[in-house]
Amino acid sequence: MDEAKVPHLNYVGDSILGHGVSLGAGTLTANLKFNDSNVESRVKGKFVDSGQRKLGAIIGDAVKTGINVSIYPGVKIGADAWIGPGAIVRTDVPSKARVK
Repeated sequence: MDEAKVPHLNYVGDSILGHGVSLGAGTLTANLKFNDSNVESRVKGKFVDSGQRKLGAIIGDAVKTGINVSIYPGVKIGADAWIGPGAIVRTDVPSKARVK
């Protein structure tokens, strides 16, 4: 989306970035599961098969990440969340959350 910032040394594969997202250097979005199965995403508390072999992250408006953040496939990060440096994001993050 508009004004999303994906600077140096990032990989953002098959993902959706909201308005004003700012990814710190070295932020990576995985888009393929290690076992090569379809990516699942949590919907209303249950995992749902996306039907996609490759699917990165869905990142809401104004999310910020620190350096060297890793985000698992199919993870959703809510608007205005901050993800601290070096974090590994394995599960969905609610809006306005602060992850260390």
